[in-house]
Amino acid sequence: MKIKRFKAKQFSEALSKVKRELGKDAVILSSEELADGTVEVVAAIDLSAEKPAGMEKTLSPNEEISSLKAEIERLRDALLEMKRTGYELRLPENKRRLLKLLLGQSIKEEFALRLCEKATDLQSLYDAITEELSVFDIKNSQKIIMLVGSTGAGKTTTLCKLAADSIRRKKKIAIVTLDTYRLGATYQLSAFARVLGVPLEVARNTSEFKEKIEKHLTKDRIFVDTTGKNPSDREYIEDLRQIYSLEFPIETHLIMSASSEQDFLIQAYQSYRALPIQCLGFTKIDEATKKGCIYNLSVLYQKPIAYLTNGQTIPRDIIFPDRETITGLILQKEC
Repeated sequence: MKIKRFKAKQFSEALSKVKRELGKDAVILSSEELADGTVEVVAAIDLSAEKPAGMEKTLSPNEEISSLKAEIERLRDALLEMKRTGYELRLPENKRRLLKLLLGQSIKEEFALRLCEKATDLQSLYDAITEELSVFDIKNSQKIIMLVGSTGAGKTTTLCKLAADSIRRKKKIAIVTLDTYRLGATYQLSAFARVLGVPLEVARNTSEFKEKIEKHLTKDRIFVDTTGKNPSDREYIEDLRQIYSLEFPIETHLIMSASSEQDFLIQAYQSYRALPIQCLGFTKIDEATKKGCIYNLSVLYQKPIAYLTNGQTIPRDIIFPDRETITGLILQKEC
C-alpha cells in the first residue's frame, strides 16, 4: 500500500494530481482545506494492483481542465468514495454556510462543492453561479419553434404565452399542434387562437405536419405544440425525430416543470436529448419551493435558459430573464 499527500489550490486540482500519479484506482483517505486556503488530499494505492510503469497516460494541462463535466464527474466520484469510507469533508465555517445554502436549494452536492471552491462569501457565490449560467435570446429564434416536454410540464400554456409575446412585438404567427391525444389541449389552443385571430392547424402525422408548415412559411413565426407523454416512451421520441427529417429549420425548446422531482427532470432530459434541444424553459417557478434544479439542469447539460413561467395568466406570467435574475431566484434573493 502506497500512501501520499497531495496539496493544491483547489480540490479538483488535487484529485487530478492523485489520478495522474497514483492512477484511477487510488482511494481518497482524507481531504481538508488548510488555513492558507490550499487543499490537502491523502490518497492511497494498492501496489499489488498497480499497473506497470508507462501504462498510465500523462495528462496535459488542457486535458485536465478540458470540460466542466469532467471536473464535476471527478468531484462526484471523490465524494462517493469519501462517503463510502466514512470520511466527512472539513470546510472553513464560511464555506460550510455556503454549502448549506446550496444544498438547501437542492443544488447537486458535487456542484455545490465545486462552487464553494470558487466562493468565499454570498456575493462571490452569486457571481460564480451567474458566470456558469447562460441564457437564450428568444427574439433571435428561428421561424419554427417546437415545444417538447413530459405530461403536465406546461407546454401548451407556455406556447400561448410565447405566441402572445410575438404578437405584442408585431409578428405574424401561426400555431400547429401535434397534440391530438388530449382533447383539452386542442380546445385551449383553439380558444386562444380565436381570441388572437391567428390560424391554428392540427397535424396528425408527419405528412400532415409538412403540409401545415408549408402553408404558413410566409409567417414570421410558427409555434408547434406536441403531445405530453412519459419521456421513457421511446416510440413517442422516435415519432418526434421523424419531424426533423423534413429538414425544416426547427428550434426545439425543452419545457421542464421546476416543481418536479429532480431525478424525474434528469430522466426526462436523458430521453429528450435524442432531439436537437436548443434551450430550456422552466415552468411553475411559483410552485417550486427550491429552484436549484434550474442550475443543475442548465450546467449539467450545458443548455441556455430561454424563459421562466410563474403562473397561469396569459400573457403576463412569463419572464425572459438575464443570468443575474436566475441566480437571484436560485439563491432566493430579492430580484
